[in-house]
Amino acid sequence: MTDLTFDNGNNIAGNSLIRFVPVVGIQALPTPATGGLTTAPTFQAGYRWFTCYGTEGTKNYQEQQSMDDNGSLWSITVSLFLPGDDQIRRRALADMTRHRFILEVEDNAGLMRRVGTMTETLEFNYTFGIDAQMGGRRGYTLSFKQSFTEAPPLLHY
Repeated sequence: MTDLTFDNGNNIAGNSLIRFVPVVGIQALPTPATGGLTTAPTFQAGYRWFTCYGTEGTKNYQEQQSMDDNGSLWSITVSLFLPGDDQIRRRALADMTRHRFILEVEDNAGLMRRVGTMTETLEFNYTFGIDAQMGGRRGYTLSFKQSFTEAPPLLHY
């Protein structure tokens, strides 16, 4: 047990980077140590971290801890709004629903979290919408979701 204190300084919200890779694209994924992760994953040929644009103010990261009969669970949701629409994007998003993912999310304070392991991966889904007003949004709300048996580690590389 330890004190829960606030370190004076900036505590800005928001996320600056969301990147993803299908779990089939990972060759080796280092296991986190107590202090976090210090080594990047090794990718299969043809795979890398894929970045995901999100309209400013829509890149959300939610981590909710709960208990069940087997112990602690961490339910993670990463979501964002991707503006626009065309056939290439529709095909790419539909293809993504057939995969499971590992993500890295960097917040505006500079902390990076890795979400997912080789055995616990995130589901992907999306919703397309066009707001009624001309100045509204037109595009996709993307979501990556799953429950995990460990909290996502912070990255230090």
